[in-house]
Amino acid sequence: MLRSTSLCASLALALALAPSGAGVAWGAASTSVVEPAGPDLPPAGRSLFDELFEIGAAGAPPLPFPFPALLQRISRHLDASQSSGGLSVVLIPLGRSLQRHAAGDADAFRYPRVVAAVTGEPAATAAPGHPYLRDRLYVAYHEKAAALEVISYNETAGRFEFQLVRNYRAGATPDVGYASRTLCLACHQNAAPIFSRQSWDETSASAPVAARLAATGLPYYGLDWRHGVDVPDAIDGATARANLLGTAQRLWREGCATPSREVAVNCRAEALRQALRHRLTDGRSATAAALARRSALLEPLLANWQQRWPTGLAIPDPSLPNRQPFAGIEGGRPPPGDDELRRYADIAAAFDPLALRAPLETWPGRDAADAVRVVGALSMFFSRADIALIDRRLNALSAQRGASAEIRQVALSCIGRMADGGRFDLDCEGPGGARLQTRLAPRHGRLTDGGVDRLVLPDNDAIGATALDAISVPQGAAPMTMRLVPRRGDRRVRAASGEAVRQIDVRRPPASGSAGPSRMLANVTLVADLAPLDAAIDRLVEATLAGTSDALDAMPLRRWAVLSPLLAGLGVSSAALKSPADRPSRTTPRLSDPVPVRDTVWPPDLQPFARQCGQCHAATTAFPPGFLRGSDDQVRAQIAGCAERMLFRLAMNARQPATRLKTPMPPPAAAHAAAFLQSADRPAMTARLEGLLAQRSLTPAAVLARPYATLAPCLAGTD
Repeated sequence: MLRSTSLCASLALALALAPSGAGVAWGAASTSVVEPAGPDLPPAGRSLFDELFEIGAAGAPPLPFPFPALLQRISRHLDASQSSGGLSVVLIPLGRSLQRHAAGDADAFRYPRVVAAVTGEPAATAAPGHPYLRDRLYVAYHEKAAALEVISYNETAGRFEFQLVRNYRAGATPDVGYASRTLCLACHQNAAPIFSRQSWDETSASAPVAARLAATGLPYYGLDWRHGVDVPDAIDGATARANLLGTAQRLWREGCATPSREVAVNCRAEALRQALRHRLTDGRSATAAALARRSALLEPLLANWQQRWPTGLAIPDPSLPNRQPFAGIEGGRPPPGDDELRRYADIAAAFDPLALRAPLETWPGRDAADAVRVVGALSMFFSRADIALIDRRLNALSAQRGASAEIRQVALSCIGRMADGGRFDLDCEGPGGARLQTRLAPRHGRLTDGGVDRLVLPDNDAIGATALDAISVPQGAAPMTMRLVPRRGDRRVRAASGEAVRQIDVRRPPASGSAGPSRMLANVTLVADLAPLDAAIDRLVEATLAGTSDALDAMPLRRWAVLSPLLAGLGVSSAALKSPADRPSRTTPRLSDPVPVRDTVWPPDLQPFARQCGQCHAATTAFPPGFLRGSDDQVRAQIAGCAERMLFRLAMNARQPATRLKTPMPPPAAAHAAAFLQSADRPAMTARLEGLLAQRSLTPAAVLARPYATLAPCLAGTD
C-alpha cells in the first residue's frame, strides 16, 4: 500500500535528477523496472476516491468517519453476496508502510494499520454508469497518524493516483491531497498498489500476529479481522491484476500506434472487439490460433512491439517478499514484549519495499501468444455488470430477429440413467469431441433442478460445468422431451466462437423409474448473435476517424468512453447511459504538501543534502523525517540528530545488494540514485556526518557495527 507523506523540495535543488521519461533504474539490479513518476496532480480527470466522495465539493457530505463508515460507503457499490462482501480488510501492526512508526513500535498492536482493498465486483444488475472499483481502490488507515493513505485509479489519465488524507479523526475536517509520486514510486515502482507474497505473515491472518492482536482485547473499530489467508490472498490477487492495468494502457496507446491513423484506430477497435469477446466467452475466444487470423490487430501490434520494445516489454513486480516479523523468535517462546517490538519492527534490506525488484516477467511480442496476453489485460477494464448488460442486450436483439437468427445445432447421442433419490443422469457424446453430462433432480415430482457437470462443444471447446437457468417441457413438444437452458452466473453460456448456447433439447424416457439405461438424443442449439456488437464497434471506428469521438485514439482506454456508444448501439436508452463519471468535478485537486519555498540560497555545507535528499525530506513530516525544513541552523541541528542513521544508510551504497543490512539512501529506485554513486555530494555528505559523530566520540565503524534499530532515531519533523 501507499508509503507517501511528503512532496519534493524545489525542483531547482534536484540537480542530479534523470529525465522525467526515464523508466528503468540501472545499477546493481540492472533489469529492475521503475515506472516514471509523472506529475503529482492528475494530468487529466480525477481519482476514483475523489469521484466517490466528491472531496471538498460544496454541499457534498463530509468524508465518513469512523473508518468503518467509510468502508460502508464503498460497499454500497459492491455485490454483498461475494466473499467478504467484495471488500477485503486486514490488520498489519508491524508492516512496511512509512506510517508503521506512527504509534511507536511498542504500541503497534494497539494501533495496527488497517488495509482495505476492493476485491469484488458490483452487482450484476448495477446501472450502466456504475463506478468500477474492483482492483482500483485501496485505502489504509492508521489511527495514531489520523491519516488515510489512498491509491485509486484515474480512468481519464489511465493511471493510479496516490493521495493522503490527514486530520482524519472525530470532530475534525479531513485534509485531502495528492501525494508526491516521486516518493511513492520509490516503493511502488510499478506505479500501482503493492502487497506481500504468501503466506502474508505480517497480517492478521498470521497466527502469531492474530494472537497478539487478540491479547489486547481491543475491538479494532468493529472490523471483522479474524480470518484465514483467503482475505490477504484476495488482496494479493487484486494487486496482481492492478499491476497489469498500466501495461495494458501502454499497449493500447503505443502498441497500435502507426503512421496511418486509420490502421491505428482499427487496431484498437479489433483489440476492443477481442477483449469483449474474451469476457463473453470466459476467456476461451482469445487463443493464439484465433488471434493469428486477426491481422488488423496482430500486424501493427507486433511490428510496433519489436520497434518500441525490441528486447521485450518488462512487466513490473507488485509483490514484496513475505516477511515474518517474529522470525527471530525460537520455537516455544511467546511473542515478544513491547520493548522487543522495536527490534522486530525494523525492516531488513531484503524485505524493504525500497529495494529494486526485478521484472515479474517479460512479454517478447513476437507472435500471437503475446496478443492473447494483451487481449486478456484489456478485458479487465470492464466489469462483470458491463458484460452481463451486453449479453442481455445481444439476447434481446437476437430474440427480435426470431427465425432469421443464424442458428447452428450440435446433435449428440446419450445414455440416461435413474440414480438414487430419483435423480436422472445424462451422458452424451457427439462429433468433434462434443460431450454433455448432466444431473437432473426431481422437485415436486418433476425434474426441475440440476446442473451441467460437463459441456464440450465440437473441436474440444470445453465450456465446463454450468448452472441451468431452466428445465422445462416446451409447449406442444412430445411428452418425452425436455429443454435445458444453461447459464454461467449472470450471463448465457457461449462457445469459443462467441455463439450463445440458446438451449439443449433432450428426448427423455417415460417417468417409469426404471433403473436401466435408456438411449436418448440431445440437440444443442447455438445462435450467432454478436453482429450487433461488431456493428457498434465499427460505428465507433467511423466516429473516431471522423473526429466526433476520441475513444479509439492514442489516449488511455476509458471504460465509459468506449461502453457508452457501444451500449447505445445495442439499444440502451440515452437516459440509462448517464454516468457519475460524466459529471463535471466540483473538486479542485490539490497537493498534500505544497512545495516548500526558501527565501535564501542553501549554504554550501547543506547544498549536498538539499540536492540529494530534498525530494523527500523537506516537508514538516515525521515519516519520512523532514530534516531539511526550517532555518539553516535548524536544518544543521536536525541533520546532527539524524547523523547515525543517515551515515548508516549512505554506507550501504558501497555494499553489494546481497550484503546490505538496510536499503541505501537515496532509494535505489530514485531517478538520481545511480548518479549519486559517482557524485561529489556523496563523500561530502559522508565527511560531514562523520565529523558530527566524532563530536560524540563515535566512529563510522562503531555505528555500522550496531543494529540499525538501536541507533539514535531521526526525529526531525516531529514538532
